[in-house]
Amino acid sequence: PPAVDAILALHVSRFVVVRLDHPPMKKAGTMPGLIIKCILFSYGFCGKINKKYRFGADKMRKPMLPVAGLIGHMQEKNITFNVMTLEAAQNYLDKNNNYFKLTSYRKNYSKFTSGIRKGQYENLDFAFLIELARIDVLLRKAILGMCLDIEHFLKVKLIKGVEDEPEEDGYTIVECFLKTEAGQQANSSIIQKKNNPYCGDLIKAYQDEMPIWAFVEVISFGALLSLAKYVAATTTWEMPVDYISLDKVRQIRNAAAHNNCIINDLNAKQNGSTPPKHIMEFVANCGLGKEVRRKKMSNQRFAQMMHMLYVYDRIVQSENSRNQSLSALKSLVNERMLEHRDYFESNSVIKSTYIAFRTVVNHLA
Repeated sequence: PPAVDAILALHVSRFVVVRLDHPPMKKAGTMPGLIIKCILFSYGFCGKINKKYRFGADKMRKPMLPVAGLIGHMQEKNITFNVMTLEAAQNYLDKNNNYFKLTSYRKNYSKFTSGIRKGQYENLDFAFLIELARIDVLLRKAILGMCLDIEHFLKVKLIKGVEDEPEEDGYTIVECFLKTEAGQQANSSIIQKKNNPYCGDLIKAYQDEMPIWAFVEVISFGALLSLAKYVAATTTWEMPVDYISLDKVRQIRNAAAHNNCIINDLNAKQNGSTPPKHIMEFVANCGLGKEVRRKKMSNQRFAQMMHMLYVYDRIVQSENSRNQSLSALKSLVNERMLEHRDYFESNSVIKSTYIAFRTVVNHLA
């Protein structure tokens, strides 16, 4: 009966306050935990309990707001509209970018930690977010172009290495690789591309036996790295750079190709992983001081960009390719990124990261 249920819920809620820290009660999967969750949910208690103690996997959904509502939410967070009018901001969100992606750049800004504005952002204007998003688009394009150079010249070096093996005909190495787990995965991907207008004819022409010079043109970048690792392990050929650095290139290449944000969180990480010694030496030789290296290289995004520049410098030896890619990157860093430098003058995270990145780029270019 309702009256009994109400009394039971009251007693259960009092019990939760007293015994919730008991280990068995922390597990939502235990029977008592499920009973408590069900009863509290019925009487409106579950929201607070679930939020604080993480009962189950349920989370409160955020409402899908119209543009006007999103702007209002930003204003509540002290994101100002002083550089760009509210009308222009609404038009931008309607036609040029989505709120979720654009506001991810807010992570580069600190919040007030006390006072009436506690939890609100400091010195963050909507126009600053747009500028970061625009720079990020250009940076992703530059990164992707450089990664394509890396992929091309890695293939060139790999094929040359196999050609230099006296007992290798170019077919046997592929046949052996396809017997490995990585090779089987690559083969499954190739089969799915048979009707692809760009590489389908090549696959059909060599579907029975595929030489390495054809094989590298129909596999993914990840499969190419696995192949390079296999060739290095089974022949006298040596990889031009370490596998870990190449895998970092793969990660940032995929991020750029899938239009993921690159510079939406540039903060130093207290528990960030330390890059390999040779990468730290590389950025040191490019002009980054010890303290700058410690802070900036703790951020995986910045560290992956340094891995990419290191690999590019080691693998891409064509003067024409280097001039094109590095000149474009240098122009982006020394010209375009400075168009609205006043936006970020008071943001130490963005400013110091820019200076570190510019130092390395200018050293290479």
